[in-house]
Amino acid sequence: MGKYTVVRSVTLVLMLLFASAAFAQAQRGARQPDRHDDERMKAIESRRTAYLTSQMSLSSSEAASFWPIYNEYNEEVENLSEEFRQKREELPEPENMSEEQAELFLKYELERFEQSAALRREYTQKMLEVVSARQIAILFDAEREFNRILFREAQRRHRQDSRSGER
Repeated sequence: MGKYTVVRSVTLVLMLLFASAAFAQAQRGARQPDRHDDERMKAIESRRTAYLTSQMSLSSSEAASFWPIYNEYNEEVENLSEEFRQKREELPEPENMSEEQAELFLKYELERFEQSAALRREYTQKMLEVVSARQIAILFDAEREFNRILFREAQRRHRQDSRSGER
């Protein structure tokens, strides 16, 4: 796989992850948070774990070694995303930015992508210690597919809510 293919793949994965996080955040902001949100998130994480485990054909021993690494990686990604959100909230919307603010925004954005790619590289190496390269390739593809599934489900729910007059 060429260098540019890897960069494009990492960028696509990151964009999908951030898009799904932004979508989930917008959904949470649209209604009052409650215990059902926690239950829903736990259910999604359980589905994600089952889906990825199945797609990767993880044995019990592989799963026992793999999931702590993967969960640690996701926690690091979430921390990075939260750090970026906090920095981003300090700035106005792009159309209202001064040139200086826009330069700062670009700096933050590029740092985020670089840090995300570095995390992906670091944790891919850790995962390679417990599963095969083929399984990790399947993981990357399965993550994208799972996010597509969630997005389609959210679209269906939104259409159903719109038809029934709920928002």
